[in-house]
Amino acid sequence: MKRYQTLIESIYRLYEHSGFAMAGAVAFSFVVSLFPFCIFLGALSGVFGSRELAAQAVSQLFQLLPAAVAQALVPQVDAIMGGSRIDLLTVGGFLALFFATSALETLRAALNGAYRVNETRAYPVCLLLSTIFVFVSAVSMLVLTWAVVVGPGLAARFEPSWVRSVLDSSWLAAGFRYALAGAVITAQLFAFHLWLAAGKRSILDVWPGVALSVVLWLTIAGLYSYYLNFSDYTRFYAGLSQLMVALIFFQLTAIIIILGAELNRGIMELKKLANGKSEAALSPA
Repeated sequence: MKRYQTLIESIYRLYEHSGFAMAGAVAFSFVVSLFPFCIFLGALSGVFGSRELAAQAVSQLFQLLPAAVAQALVPQVDAIMGGSRIDLLTVGGFLALFFATSALETLRAALNGAYRVNETRAYPVCLLLSTIFVFVSAVSMLVLTWAVVVGPGLAARFEPSWVRSVLDSSWLAAGFRYALAGAVITAQLFAFHLWLAAGKRSILDVWPGVALSVVLWLTIAGLYSYYLNFSDYTRFYAGLSQLMVALIFFQLTAIIIILGAELNRGIMELKKLANGKSEAALSPA
């Protein structure tokens, strides 16, 4: 019962500590950093030998988003990646990597507010950490895309035929792809809560918020897609409707992540309170 009360209280704390406003800042910075990230992804894909691999990685990434959100972003991302040819080890490559850290820096500030901690690390250290996050995310996307693309070809070489069919279906099945994406998202959320935000927390401290964020994100993504089927955003935003559809979805995503941090903080406070009571009971009068 205390955990349910903590969840309800975390929703109120999200409002009390300007979590909704911070979520808007995170959503805006995500859109701003999305295009530099795609440019850096294209530059990094040259190391793997094919720039088309980056386009396939972005395509698979957008398949996980609601259709309306993907339709708003895919044409612009394709235009950026088609018109930008930047090598990794150039000034343009480093600038793309730097601007791609904008979303992580804003998310770090939002998580610090949710956990009620002050950032004690120097700015260059935080910027380096955000850069590492962007680099690892880009490499992970390319590796996973390469596995999905190359996997069917490898599966075709297996004998007997029933082994080949099982492997082939495993690589291409939509359920497997979404499960793999869910595992990657979960790993990234753990990294955000453990290392991006200031302070020290264990996996046991952050797993409730991570689980809540994953479940809520999958639910909201489905409901948002259903809502957009009969909602007409052009009545409110005219020609900017597609962009606003993407911004609102990213803001909901940021709210879900911050809410997970609020839940973790509430549970951690409950544990400290329980430990304090037990120590007081054991101490001599």
